[in-house]
Amino acid sequence: MPILLDKILTDLFSPLGIMFGAAILALIMLTMGRRRGPIILLTFLVAWGWVWSTPLLSSVLLGGRETVDRYLPQHAEELPTGDAIVVLGGGVRPVSGALVYPDLTDRADRVWHAARLYHAGKAPLIITSGGKVWPRRQRQSEADAMRVVLNAFGVPDDVIVTENRSRNTRQNAVFTADLAASRRIRRILLVTSVLHMSRAEAAFKRVGFDVVPTAVDFIRQSNSPWILKILPRTRRLDFNSRLFREHLGRLVYRLKG
Repeated sequence: MPILLDKILTDLFSPLGIMFGAAILALIMLTMGRRRGPIILLTFLVAWGWVWSTPLLSSVLLGGRETVDRYLPQHAEELPTGDAIVVLGGGVRPVSGALVYPDLTDRADRVWHAARLYHAGKAPLIITSGGKVWPRRQRQSEADAMRVVLNAFGVPDDVIVTENRSRNTRQNAVFTADLAASRRIRRILLVTSVLHMSRAEAAFKRVGFDVVPTAVDFIRQSNSPWILKILPRTRRLDFNSRLFREHLGRLVYRLKG
């Protein structure tokens, strides 16, 4: 599927996309002189927006798996060694437009942890994986942007290999496997956000890697009073939308095998 169509469909079927779709449909029905339908849709719209903006839904979607089930926070020194550290894109915004340096996002812990693992002696090589999502607008791939940041964290340039063709998780795995084949890399320390790790681990195992999952960006469950867990918050809508996209992505990957 073309990347633009993939992005459009993902946004249309996101919680916010569904909210706008319901609002537009209600407006169309109002212009047609209908009353009952728009009232039902607007009621749904308020309820839908409320639910997707609550910390309670975050807890349901997380299900505790970010810290309790499979991926526990670990010190770099406690992790096993591997042939290479593979860090996936998404934590650094490449140089584009007026930017002159890569821009760290709220998921930049991926790159920081990759540097931390290298300095702890866990692997002699770091592979940064991520291409240009919008080639005509970006002057730099995600992999090259991560390389710049890793250099700033004290990682020598000659131990960094860039995979700069991938535009999604499956391609991260496939194109990294191409690079690894000639270097006899089999066991990797895979670094990505905890919400993304399950899908990423499965994709890299699928192409033959022995994966040591090394998750970052752990989320703490809310310990606030229950009344605060059911009140809508702007940031929770964004976070819950990320969770929704990840669950959707896992479903699509599972269906594709």
